[in-house]
Amino acid sequence: MNNLPVYQAQQTDEEIKTQYLFVSVGVKTIIKAIEYTPVMVIGTRTVYNLGFGDFDEALGTIIDDVNSNNGDMRIVFNTVLSTVPMFFSKNEEAVIIVSGSDSHEEFINHCLPNCKKKCVAHCKNFQRRIKTYRYYVDKNFEDLSVAYIFFGRNKSKANTFVQYIPNHHYDDILVYKKK
Repeated sequence: MNNLPVYQAQQTDEEIKTQYLFVSVGVKTIIKAIEYTPVMVIGTRTVYNLGFGDFDEALGTIIDDVNSNNGDMRIVFNTVLSTVPMFFSKNEEAVIIVSGSDSHEEFINHCLPNCKKKCVAHCKNFQRRIKTYRYYVDKNFEDLSVAYIFFGRNKSKANTFVQYIPNHHYDDILVYKKK
């Protein structure tokens, strides 16, 4: 991951969350935000949700359900991933949970009426974001496992986190930094 092109991300620390802002330069110029927000505690460790999307400057919030189609998807994704080691360097005991904003039933209910892919039986955009993260973890699992421990959760099965096995379906991914 060290040789991949990334945008320069600027970290902003707030009382509860950690945020990284960067500028996506493609068809348009878009301010993007990556946000680590505490969502729960497992044992003694705080679990932070990795959120990502376009940054709404007026509201200071992330719009995580939009597809910018700015022509720089790989650099944007690499930039998101590049913040993981930075986040863990300041939060060594933290755990990161990765889910997709398109992984819940409300997404399907919102997507189908405006579907551009002509979905009928099932929504082709459902869980597209988490699939991207799973693909990356699966493809780089051996290298990533040197520094991180992964767990996955399949909500339609036991709905508990289990040791991550590449090429299995997971709705959520937990990431621990090895000591």
